[in-house]
Amino acid sequence: MQRFLLIIFLSAFAVPQEDADKEFIELYLKIQSLEKDIATLRNEIEVIQTQLDFYQAKNIAKINEIDSKLTSLMSIEDLQQSEVIVERNDQVLNSYDQAILLIRKGQLNEALSALNAFVQTNNDSDDTPLAYFWMGEINLTNGNLAVATQNYNTLVGLYPIHWKVPLAKFKLGTIYLEQGSKERAVALLESVIREYP
Repeated sequence: MQRFLLIIFLSAFAVPQEDADKEFIELYLKIQSLEKDIATLRNEIEVIQTQLDFYQAKNIAKINEIDSKLTSLMSIEDLQQSEVIVERNDQVLNSYDQAILLIRKGQLNEALSALNAFVQTNNDSDDTPLAYFWMGEINLTNGNLAVATQNYNTLVGLYPIHWKVPLAKFKLGTIYLEQGSKERAVALLESVIREYP
C-alpha cells in the first residue's frame, strides 16, 4: 500500500512537470515563429526601401529631363515674360548673361550684339552653343531668315550633340517650309523625329 501511495504521490508531481514542459516548448516554438516573421518583415522593409530609393532617383531624373525639355522649348517670348535673373552684384556679367537679360527686357538688337560679341571671344564656352541658338531665335523673330538659318546651322554643325540641336533642326525645318523648300523641310523634320523620338 505504501508503494501505491508513493506512486500516486509521485505521479501527482510528474503531471504538472509534463504540462510545464509542454508549455515551455509551445512558448519556445511561438518565439521562434515570431523571430522568423520579424526577419521576413525586415527583409521586406529592406526590399521596399531599395525600391523606394530607386524610384525616387528615377523620378528625380525624369523631372530633370522634363525640366530640360521645357527649357529647350522656351521661346524668346517666354524668356521675356519669365522672371528676371537676380543680377550678380559682386561680379560683372559676361556678354552671354547680359544678352539673356536684354532678351528678357525685350531689347533684342542689343541682345544680338552682346551674343555676337560673346561668340567672337568665347568659342570654347559651354554657353557658346546656346548663344548661337538665341542669335537664331532673335534673327527669326526679326524676320532675318537667312541669318537665322546660318545661326542654327552653325549650332548644328559645330555642336552636333548639344541638347538644343533638335530644336534648332526643328526651327530650320520651319524656316525651310516658310521659304517654300518643302522637300528640304520635310526631310529635316523627319530626321528630327527619327533621331530624337
